[in-house]
Amino acid sequence: MKLLRLLLPEGDIRRWHLRLREKLQQAGFAVEIDLAPGASPPPALRLCEELERLIYGARGAAVCEQAEAVAGVSDRPATLIDLTGADQPRDGAITLLYDGAPGDAARDAALLDGRAPRIAFARIASGDLQIVADGLPALERPWMLSAGRVAVAQRILALAPMALKNATGSAGAPVRVEASRRNPFAFVAGALLSRARARLARMVAHPDHWRIGWRRLNADGGVMARQAWGQGNWTWLADDRLRYFADPFPFAHEGRLYLFCEEYPYATRKGVISVAAIDEAGRAETPRVVLEADCHLSYPLVFEQDGEIWMMPESSGGRRLDLYRAERFPDRWVRERTLVDGLDISDATPFPAQGRWWMTANVSEEGGSSWDCLSLFIAPDRLGPWTRCGDGPVLVDASCARPAGHVQTIGGGLWRPAQDCVGGYGAGLALCRIDHVGEDGFRQTVTQRLRPPPGAPADGVHTLNIGGGYEFIDAVGRQAKGAA
Repeated sequence: MKLLRLLLPEGDIRRWHLRLREKLQQAGFAVEIDLAPGASPPPALRLCEELERLIYGARGAAVCEQAEAVAGVSDRPATLIDLTGADQPRDGAITLLYDGAPGDAARDAALLDGRAPRIAFARIASGDLQIVADGLPALERPWMLSAGRVAVAQRILALAPMALKNATGSAGAPVRVEASRRNPFAFVAGALLSRARARLARMVAHPDHWRIGWRRLNADGGVMARQAWGQGNWTWLADDRLRYFADPFPFAHEGRLYLFCEEYPYATRKGVISVAAIDEAGRAETPRVVLEADCHLSYPLVFEQDGEIWMMPESSGGRRLDLYRAERFPDRWVRERTLVDGLDISDATPFPAQGRWWMTANVSEEGGSSWDCLSLFIAPDRLGPWTRCGDGPVLVDASCARPAGHVQTIGGGLWRPAQDCVGGYGAGLALCRIDHVGEDGFRQTVTQRLRPPPGAPADGVHTLNIGGGYEFIDAVGRQAKGAA
C-alpha cells in the first residue's frame, strides 16, 4: 500500500483536510499526518474576513471549519503532499497552485477579485513544477470570500484522487510560477456596492429571465458545424413575464415538431416540463405543462427507442435521474424507473460511441456547485442500466463542463455544446470536440466560445439543439416586471 504524508498547517487544520485524508484512504492509500507552520495572512485580510462576517452575516461552512488532528509519522518513505498554504512549499512535495502560484495568498487574491482561481496539483522538484491535475471551479457567490474558499476546497477534494493517480504515471508539462497581487480593501467596497445595486434591481426586475429562440437550420449544419452564430433572425417564444422558458429540446413525431422545455413560474419557484407544437411556418403554440414532480424539473431530453417515446428530465433536487415513458404523446408521461440514484445529477446527455452508450452529466461533488464537475456514465443503451465511470469527475472546469444540449456528429466526429459558467450561470457556450471517451476517461477540446447572438437577450446563453429543420437556443437578460 502506497504511503502518503499530508503536511498540514499547525493550528489551522480544516475539516476539508480530514475529508481529504478519508478520500485518499478510501482510494487505497495509507495516510500519515504531519504538521508545519502555515501561511501568515496579512492584517488586511483578517479585516476583510471580519467585515464580511459583519456585513453579510457569513458563518463558516462545515468543510472549512477548524478541526483537530493528531500528527504521527513513521520513518517509511512517503509521497509528501504539502497543504500548509505556504508560498514556499517543501521541495519534492506535491502542492497546490492557484493561477500558477503556490500559497493561500494566491487563492485569496483571486477570490477577492470576485473570480475563481485555476487550481492545480503540482510536483515540486528542484524548483520545477509539473502539473498532475488541474481544474477551474465555479464561483456561485463571488462577493463572499468565505463562499469562495468553500468552493475551492470542494474542488480540491474532487481533484485530489485524480492528481494522485496521475502522479504515479506520466507528469504534466512544467509551468512558470507568477506572483499575484490584489487589493483586498477594493473587494469589500466593490462587493457592498454591487449587493446594493442587485437588491434594487430585484425590486424592479426578474434577474434571470430566460427566453427560447429558434430559426431555420441552414444547409451548413448550423452553429456547431460553422463554429459561429452566422446569419438569420431568431423567433422568440412568447411569455407573460410571470414565468420563464429555457432548455429547449425539439422532437419530431408523425410529421409534427414539438418543443419540450423547462417552464419556471416565478410564483412557485419550481420548474416543470412544458411542450409547444411548432407548425410548418415556424409558429409555436402556447406551451402547456405536461410533467410535474416532487422536485424541480428541467432539461427535458426526449428520444424514441423500442417503439416507445421516452423522456429523461433533470431532477437533481431529488438526487436521482428518472426515466419517463409517454403513455399518450406528448402530454401524458409515467415514471418508468430511476436510472441513477443518490446523486445530484444535472443535464444528463446520452450519446453513442464505439458500440455503447455514454452519458455526460454534472454531479455536485462534495456538496459543491453543479456547474463545474463533469462525470461520465456507460450503458448498453439509453434505457440503461447506467454505471458511473470511476468514482469522481472526469473534468473539473466551470468554463466547459456542464452539458448544454445534444451531442452532434459532424464530419465523423462527436461534438458537444457545454456551458461556460465563468461569468455566471449559463453566461455562454463552449463548443467542444470530443477527443476521447472510454471507461478510462474523457477528453475534449474547446474550439469556440460564444456569447449570446445579436438580437438575443444579452446576459447569457446555455442551450444549443437542432431538430426538425430548426436550431434552438435559450438566452437570458434582465426584464422589467410587466414588460411586453
